[in-house]
Amino acid sequence: MSQSRTCAISAIARILGRKWALELLFYLRQHNRFCELQAAAGGLSPATLTRRLRQLERDGLVTRSLVSTAPVQIEYRLSEKGLALGPVLDALAEWSRRWLPAGQPGETP
Repeated sequence: MSQSRTCAISAIARILGRKWALELLFYLRQHNRFCELQAAAGGLSPATLTRRLRQLERDGLVTRSLVSTAPVQIEYRLSEKGLALGPVLDALAEWSRRWLPAGQPGETP
C-alpha cells in the first residue's frame, strides 16, 4: 500500500476511532436532540456526550444550532462532510450484520 493511502487511513482512523464517534454519527442520521442521542447511545453520560459532539463539530462532521431559548434547545445535525460518510456507515453496518455473531459487543446499533 502506498504511503499516501496509509496516511489517509490513519487520518480518518484518528477521527472515527475515537470512542463513540462512529455510533454518534450513525445515530445522528435519525436523532437530532441531545436527549435522543443520549438514549440511542444507551445512556451515555451527558458530559461524555457533550465532549464527543463538540469534537465531531470541531472535526467538521456535525453542526450545532440553537432551536429555542426558553427552554434552551439545541439540535445537532450531520454536516455535508458528515453526511458524505453515509455510504461508509452503511457498509460498516452491513459488514457487521454479515460477519459478527448476533448479540456480540460489536453488533450493529
